[in-house]
Amino acid sequence: PFNDIRVRRAISHALDRDEIIDGAMYGRAVPIGSFYPPHGPAYVDLTNAYPHDTEKAKALFKEAGVAGTTMTLRLPPFPYAARSGEIIQAELAKAGIDAKIENVEWGFWLDEVYKKLNYDMTIIAHTSPNDMGNFARGKSYFYGFQDPEFDAIWAKIQAETDPDKRNALLQEGQKFITDQAVHGFLFQLPKLAVIRDGVTGFWSSSPVLFQPLAEVNWTE
Repeated sequence: PFNDIRVRRAISHALDRDEIIDGAMYGRAVPIGSFYPPHGPAYVDLTNAYPHDTEKAKALFKEAGVAGTTMTLRLPPFPYAARSGEIIQAELAKAGIDAKIENVEWGFWLDEVYKKLNYDMTIIAHTSPNDMGNFARGKSYFYGFQDPEFDAIWAKIQAETDPDKRNALLQEGQKFITDQAVHGFLFQLPKLAVIRDGVTGFWSSSPVLFQPLAEVNWTE
């Protein structure tokens, strides 16, 4: 059903990010409206592109001919996914969609969802913040998305060397992905840590998938 943009947009309208963040993340997450980290230099706030509107979601599902249908929601074994999934299941039910939750092991998720694209819906944290190019990888990638207009945007992003112009193109890319409702965007996972008194130098955000230790110090 997600080949129909009305269905994708209906999902986005059905989602209540505030409810999801409060219930699944204890309020400790930042809502997002596209594929780009809020602390990045090219970030554009698109969280209001699809305001939570159950009635509008219900109308779009009905218009697309999928109201009352059952869709599977395959969840990997991570707390953020399990807790978010239960809330989203209830939100979709209010909009007229029966989301059947399937809790699966990580190996199963990687094989069936990531490799074989065998799923209706899933929840996953994409932890590489600069991977917008995944939307240009075609329908063989597990997003199942392909659009020549975005491919052209990504080609320009790859070729642009001027930082300001590149950021402007990244903003254009964010807007395109949101307009097409490729994903139902939820939140950026918080960077949580328990750090002993006297330890300094840890990053407050994660622009890359590691923590440099050169500037980390410990004083009694």
